[in-house]
Amino acid sequence: MSNIALLEETIEEAIRKLLGKVLDAGDPENGKKLEQLLQKSESGNLYIAFCGHFSAGKSSLINKLCGHQLLPSSPIPTSANIVSISNGEAVAKVVHRDVKGTDQSAKIQMVPLEELAAYCKDGEAIETINLQYPIPFLGSNTALLDTPGIDSTDDAHQLATESALHLADVVFYVMDYNHVQSEINFAFTKKMKEWGKPLYLIINQVDKHRDQELSFSDYRTGVEEAFANWHIQPDGIVYTSVKLPDHPHSEWNKLDWLLGRLIEEKVPLAALSLEKSVKFLADAHALKIAESNEPAKEELRARLAADEGIESAQQQWVELNATLASTEAQPEELRAALRKEAAVILDNANITPAVTRDLAHEYLQGRKPGFKVGLFAGAAKTAKEVERRLGAFHLDFAGQVAAQIERHLQQLLTKSMDEVTAVSAEQVREIAERLHITVKPEWLAEQVNTAAGFGGDYTLNYSKQVAAEVKLLYRKQAFELIDELSAALRAAQQPQLHGLRAQLDVLHGRLSSLRELERLAAAEAAYAAALVAPFAALRVPQPALPDPAAAAVSAAAPGAAAALAQPSDAAR
Repeated sequence: MSNIALLEETIEEAIRKLLGKVLDAGDPENGKKLEQLLQKSESGNLYIAFCGHFSAGKSSLINKLCGHQLLPSSPIPTSANIVSISNGEAVAKVVHRDVKGTDQSAKIQMVPLEELAAYCKDGEAIETINLQYPIPFLGSNTALLDTPGIDSTDDAHQLATESALHLADVVFYVMDYNHVQSEINFAFTKKMKEWGKPLYLIINQVDKHRDQELSFSDYRTGVEEAFANWHIQPDGIVYTSVKLPDHPHSEWNKLDWLLGRLIEEKVPLAALSLEKSVKFLADAHALKIAESNEPAKEELRARLAADEGIESAQQQWVELNATLASTEAQPEELRAALRKEAAVILDNANITPAVTRDLAHEYLQGRKPGFKVGLFAGAAKTAKEVERRLGAFHLDFAGQVAAQIERHLQQLLTKSMDEVTAVSAEQVREIAERLHITVKPEWLAEQVNTAAGFGGDYTLNYSKQVAAEVKLLYRKQAFELIDELSAALRAAQQPQLHGLRAQLDVLHGRLSSLRELERLAAAEAAYAAALVAPFAALRVPQPALPDPAAAAVSAAAPGAAAALAQPSDAAR
């Protein structure tokens, strides 16, 4: 199985799931289109749609392509349905709209082609018309779609054409030579281009051109520039004349070539169309669901419009919410900031400088086994000397701790509250003053490893050890006090937070209509996103579209497709 076939199967499965959601949501219109899309995909048909004004000669152009007067010269009065034309035995199948209590077997009628124009008098009762005629170039899986003429005075016609685009794999938009640059042409083709499907323009009735008034080259340039100004980039433009197919400016040969190339690309074109159509229908369903909320939204907007101060209330809501969020976050932000700065102070504190290490070394030498003050000194005198050395080391070390750690951490705690007025200065000062670790001489003595060598290396290691232990003790106590300070700030903020929430409660009632509008918008957006999510990762490769401007075809065989379509006498 080809990659495209696998993609189509994946898309079809996703369409079935989407169909269930659409029907459950009470949207039979888009549900029916999704069902039609599935039927078309399963059939493997390629649909080439022709759109345009009544006066553009669209029906005559299709008749010439088909080699027979299949469509009446005057429009079939089916204001809201599509006519399909396919290759087969000559017959017309007319499908009537469902009417309650009507026998379903009477819905479909087979009508001879010559009676079609007279038969179709009540367009509102007809749902679709399927014409068959021997048209060899269409093969067995290609159909032409003739859509209702686009008439600016009849919106039903335009809506009917738009409603059939989900089935179209390629769109040809037919325009009258003299009315190409009308706003309805630009607007409608732009809308069709938004589907992402191949769009070709046919400028018909070029026999009206007068070279003495304007060169045909300049006319073509004007057409291209006009559509470009509307940011419309068609996949090709073909110029034709049904009345004078051999006219020098008529490009029937290119149209024949183009149709042939498109039919050859049936598989990738149908796959691309399936992807584009299902995404468009998912969006259309989401829009319909949003429109069902419109009465409720209109009522909410009316309430908002009646409140002249709603904009200032909304601004106040934003500002109060920002203040509330900032205030609620302040204790944790303070805690994190103080912990970070305390860690920096402790990491950078040098509480064993060279002088202190020298005193430590002198003390450690006194702890060395066999140490004596003098050659004949007694044990008491030696012990007293060791105690003196420990006292000197302790005094200096404690001073370094107080100056390099304790004082800086206390200043950090008190200074941090300068901008936080919720907690009293006395309470902050009391917390800061509790920051203290008592380093006793006995503790310094206990840190000595009597089994170690008492050289310079051990002095350095010992100094690092006692410094690290003291810093660890200060870190633990400082963090505990910082947590206490953060908790004190949180407690002190409660009256302020209570007041802010009370103000927001008052505003909430006033802004309830706005909030409900926002809720509806968010729900609609979420629903729309969920509909297209299964298709987001599906990427059908863009086929290489044939460009009629680059067609290398003979100008001597106008209407080749029509010639191929001519049936034999027996077929007639």
